[in-house]
Amino acid sequence: MADHNIDICNDWNGLKGDKVTFINNTQANCKITQSGTVWPFRDGPPIPASGSIAPGKTASTHLKNDLPDNTYPYVVDCCKDKTPKYVTVP
Repeated sequence: MADHNIDICNDWNGLKGDKVTFINNTQANCKITQSGTVWPFRDGPPIPASGSIAPGKTASTHLKNDLPDNTYPYVVDCCKDKTPKYVTVP
């Protein structure tokens, strides 16, 4: 399993079970919510479970272990012009 440090407004690639730390590099509070039928993360939705990720702060979770290979959308509310975001599981 790998650890990913991801800018909250970027798409990314990961493997089942990988840890992801979302870094809020925006000037707004951010919340990650579901878009589509499959939620790819172990925690949530939303991430974080309560409140939001403040500017300059992080939130961590893992990709689910049983994800089929696919591209999974999710919404980041502080990245309206760049959403949905996608994680691709090869």
